[in-house]
Amino acid sequence: MSEPTQPSFAEYRIERRLGSTAMGTTALARHTRLDRLDDLTVLLPRYSGDDAFRDHFLATAELAARQRHPNLAVVRDAGVDNGLLWLASEHVDGVNVAEIIRLGGLDPARAVRIVAEVAKALDELHDNGLRHGDLNPADVIVAERPGEPDRVVLTGYGLPRPAPGPDEAAAPTYPTPEQTAGLPGERRSEVYALGCLLSEMLTGVRPDPARPMPPSSQNPWLPAKLDAVVARATAPRPEDRYPDCAALADAAIDAVGPASLAPRRPRSRRVRWLTVAAVVIITAAVGISAWAIPVRHTAAPATPKPTPVASTRSPELKAALWGAYAYVADAFPNLLPVSADGVGYQELYNCHAVDSKHNDVSLYDQAAQGQLWCWGNRNPVWSVFVTCNADRSPILPQPWTYRTEGEERWTRPTGTGYLRWGSYESNAGTQMAALDVYFDNPQESFCWWRVQAQGSASYLHTLWWPGVSV
Repeated sequence: MSEPTQPSFAEYRIERRLGSTAMGTTALARHTRLDRLDDLTVLLPRYSGDDAFRDHFLATAELAARQRHPNLAVVRDAGVDNGLLWLASEHVDGVNVAEIIRLGGLDPARAVRIVAEVAKALDELHDNGLRHGDLNPADVIVAERPGEPDRVVLTGYGLPRPAPGPDEAAAPTYPTPEQTAGLPGERRSEVYALGCLLSEMLTGVRPDPARPMPPSSQNPWLPAKLDAVVARATAPRPEDRYPDCAALADAAIDAVGPASLAPRRPRSRRVRWLTVAAVVIITAAVGISAWAIPVRHTAAPATPKPTPVASTRSPELKAALWGAYAYVADAFPNLLPVSADGVGYQELYNCHAVDSKHNDVSLYDQAAQGQLWCWGNRNPVWSVFVTCNADRSPILPQPWTYRTEGEERWTRPTGTGYLRWGSYESNAGTQMAALDVYFDNPQESFCWWRVQAQGSASYLHTLWWPGVSV
């Protein structure tokens, strides 16, 4: 047996295959004696035939098994069975970053949060005499923790790489110039790989070392400062890179702003209910009585918004991604996904253009007032409507027919505006919540948002609003 596809291997019963690399295959396996699910990786036969590599593999696995860090999957055991090297590590119930990228990518703040957590894991390994050696998106797992921020876990670090040589099959996912030249990797090689991972998360495209491109040339809504971060992290000479992964993470956080550190709420997997959610929202009861309450001023005077730098990004690229609604997406890059088919803040997805009655219209047809309707993950948001005047004329607060629970003037480092939230009952008798956001700054004042969820409007205001970047 050259891979874990048979019913049993070592002390494990194979449950299902998880994936393969050039070095071997990984499966989800249950320990028959301990009744514990682990990720079981079995290397190809050629590696166990190399006595020096086998000894190095087992010694590395022993050192890896001693590591304990919240961002590292625990290495359980390793050995040789039927002439094959194997390693078992903690199974983390989550989704890997490769799958997140495939589903539509990540907003900049979320990508940077993941990089910051992976940086802690990589630096911890180096501080204890280990290195990952082949960082790739599939090795980064994002796991839900109800009531807490997501856990980001690095896997695959207990597997040593073969010695440099002609074995191209075992080349790392993000090969550094020094590794391509046959030199061993070191700490700044991991910085290079982490920079490549950041670039791929931001753009959805794996970096090509032969043709390096700024991330913003592939994703026109990225903060321009991230280009410099990725460029330094992936500099050809190791001495020109960040000294460690923590320094790279700090620079990336500075590039996207403090909002990148805001904790994220866990994401719901109940996507199958989103269609039902949409129907409930559209058929919301009308004519519900409302009453006014005094506006609360809850923030200090606004800090002037920095003057935006003129963009050199292609209007043709923006139009290809969002059609006639590119100006809407351009106004809110930290809320909306990179493209209408992508995934935005807290997994907003399926963004489509609608008219005033919420009927679908073409993204490529001009409208005096454009409205995008995006579906949420129901934790807590069910949907977000973004409405903008195409002529950039300001939008004042719209008529409000819900039971008001609160309103305030909001102030952020990036601007100011008005916020109100309230509740209503749907035709089906479901308690629903709505939160409206308006903007003072000319860059956004021609737009407003309506955020809808099930349950308490105050809960929506407390749970969702603080983390969104405006």
